[in-house]
Amino acid sequence: MKQGFFRSYEWMLARRYLRSRRSEKFVSLISWSSGIGIAIGVMTLIVVLSVMNGAAVEIRDKLLGFSSHIDVQGPGDTLSEWPAWLQQSESLPGVKRAAPYIQSQVLASYGSRAFGALLKGVDATRSDDIAAHVVKGRFIGSGVSPFEVVMGKTLARKLGLDVGDKVRLMSPSGGISPSGASPRMRAFELVGIFDSGFHEYDVGVIITPLQAVQRLNRLGNSVTGIELFLDDRDQANAVAKLARQSLPTGAWVTDWQQRHRAFFNALKTERVAMGVILSLIIMVAVFNMVASLVMVVMERRKEIAILKTVGATHSSVMRVFLLMGMMLSGVGTMLGSVLGLLLAWKLDPLLAWIEKMLGMQFMSGEVYFIDHVPSVIDFSSVVMIVVASLIMGLLATFYPAWRAASVPPAEALRYE
Repeated sequence: MKQGFFRSYEWMLARRYLRSRRSEKFVSLISWSSGIGIAIGVMTLIVVLSVMNGAAVEIRDKLLGFSSHIDVQGPGDTLSEWPAWLQQSESLPGVKRAAPYIQSQVLASYGSRAFGALLKGVDATRSDDIAAHVVKGRFIGSGVSPFEVVMGKTLARKLGLDVGDKVRLMSPSGGISPSGASPRMRAFELVGIFDSGFHEYDVGVIITPLQAVQRLNRLGNSVTGIELFLDDRDQANAVAKLARQSLPTGAWVTDWQQRHRAFFNALKTERVAMGVILSLIIMVAVFNMVASLVMVVMERRKEIAILKTVGATHSSVMRVFLLMGMMLSGVGTMLGSVLGLLLAWKLDPLLAWIEKMLGMQFMSGEVYFIDHVPSVIDFSSVVMIVVASLIMGLLATFYPAWRAASVPPAEALRYE
């Protein structure tokens, strides 16, 4: 009787050979340890690739949480005809909103403490995404004076500031006095503290109304550029091409994929490299399975010879040992994929619980771009890992199966 390509007695023999008898416990242990090794390798690959994929997604989201999808600037340092450019930019297909901005480097000081930061002037009515990150106080724009700021929680902590305090900002864009160039300085009220979840922003960005930066740097009505936010950020490259065609000559248009191309290419390369390196765990387990199946063949020489004498064909004996390898690699792969998916799914809360229990932090926001270990499961990668593991397991079984089928019955039974 057949069950597909394999006969029923071949399934029975494969299962029996994988079960240990008292005299064969060591061989069986080695066989199943190779399956466990495959499970560990598959689980590790799924978890590591999920973490690296999650890190890329998390960093991209944090970057674009305070950064535009497309940046439009003029031919010079400032743009004076920005209202017309703003109207043209908003009419582009796929653009959800556009907003002018000004940015400059400043020195923020409070008491005896001083830190460099990026001062960004924004239109408060067009900056809902930034306002959503304010965790203490309020967002800019609702006060009487334009000289108010919100800053990241880390910068506020380093300066020793709280909501309501006055922070002094010094801009290098100074005027000319009889004694030479002198920086401009002004006191701003801290009205809110934001938490972007991205350390670079929390420690180095200060947000203020557009008019405040214009008056501080005496820019008149000029701005640095225009930020475009899209309905679909993955279409940034296509919309940027349309912007270059429709905006006046001299427009400098860059999208987020261009600005951060080197960084995300490095993440992609690292993900591929880690995948290749960790695949070696599966390969080691597969070679272990080859060795264990060869040992099974040596232990079962007498039984293989008897099978051949009662009519088992060369291909039938091969199928028995192919089934054994498929069972080991199949069980190991399925077990590893299930454990890997479960661990990747609950990795962030699990690590948070371990950090709480041990009283330590695995990832510091001051060292890394993020302060936790994100995990995003890419099911296409999981399918690729499972298929690759099964194929490696199947290919590794051919040699032991060929060795088993090549056992000469007469020689194996001569001294039995």
